Amino acid sequence: MKFLFSDSFSKKALNFYNRFVNLLVILTVPIIILTLMTAILIILYDLRLFTAHIVGGEFRLEHEEAFKLLIKNILNFFVLIELFRVFLDVIEYKRIRKRQMLEAGIVFVVREIVIALFNHRFTYTDLLGYSALLIALGVTYVLMEKSWFEFVRLTRRKPVDSELGREMRKVYRKLKIRRAEE
Repeated sequence: MKFLFSDSFSKKALNFYNRFVNLLVILTVPIIILTLMTAILIILYDLRLFTAHIVGGEFRLEHEEAFKLLIKNILNFFVLIELFRVFLDVIEYKRIRKRQMLEAGIVFVVREIVIALFNHRFTYTDLLGYSALLIALGVTYVLMEKSWFEFVRLTRRKPVDSELGREMRKVYRKLKIRRAEE
């Protein structure tokens, strides 16, 4: 049992985990590329259907359906791009970035709104639900950005003693960061 808490076991387990994750990444990246290429081919095929109806010169029900399908697949492509950006950040930074998850969520909600508008199936409850979701995602995104800019501003500026609490002064002393002159 003591072996499980030893440093050598922890290092071996961490090394095994990192190798396993790297193997998964190596296997997943080609799938991502193939998925994006397939999405582009689907969009091109839908574009061909849409232009075939326009060249035919008749405005029929199929023309409208081809246009809806084209828009839906283009919006799906944008959602795929956002999700793959999140995945690639997980690969690069070994963590999920909340900001990009919010961006993917906003793009997905906007996609759903556009599809509902094109299908003419928008009720007032849908409108209230989508608006509440967009407001929540938007406010969260803005607050995260504001806190990020505040963090950057505070890290570039050296605080004065009156701004620091007792605990923060200890941290600054440990880090040997010079405070601004009063």
